[in-house]
Amino acid sequence: MARAYTAKELHLEAKNEAGLLGRMTMALALEGVYVIHLCASSSGGTGQLQLVTRDNEKARKALAYFIPKIEERDILIVEFENKVGTLAPVAKLLGSNDIFIHYVYGTSGDGFKIVGVFSTTDNARAAELINKESGSLGIQ
Repeated sequence: MARAYTAKELHLEAKNEAGLLGRMTMALALEGVYVIHLCASSSGGTGQLQLVTRDNEKARKALAYFIPKIEERDILIVEFENKVGTLAPVAKLLGSNDIFIHYVYGTSGDGFKIVGVFSTTDNARAAELINKESGSLGIQ
C-alpha cells in the first residue's frame, strides 16, 4: 500500500569544487545529523544539494561554514512497493488532479519499497489523494 506524507527538505547551492560533498557530509556526521535522503548534482561551476534529515536545524548549523544560504522547502515523501510500474499510477493520479511535479528523486535501497521525494504544486493535497487512493492504484 502506498503511503505519503509531507516533510521538509534543505536546498543548498555552492561553488562546485572537488571534495565539497565529503567535507559537508563529514561535518554532518560530526554533529550527529542523520541524513535520510540526499540528491546532489552540478551544472557548470555550481553544485546543488537537497537533503532530508532528522534534524534540519542541526544540519543548517553544521553546514553554515560551507554554505551560508540554506533554504528549507516543503516536499512530499511517497513510499510504495518496489515492483515494476508502481510509480505510474501515482504520477497519473497527481496529473489527473492538476498537481504538477516540479521534481522527483528516490531510491529502492532495501529492495522491498521505493521511497520517492517529490516537489509538487500542492504537496498536502497530493499526500491526501495518494493515501486515499492507494488501494485503488493497485499498490499493495
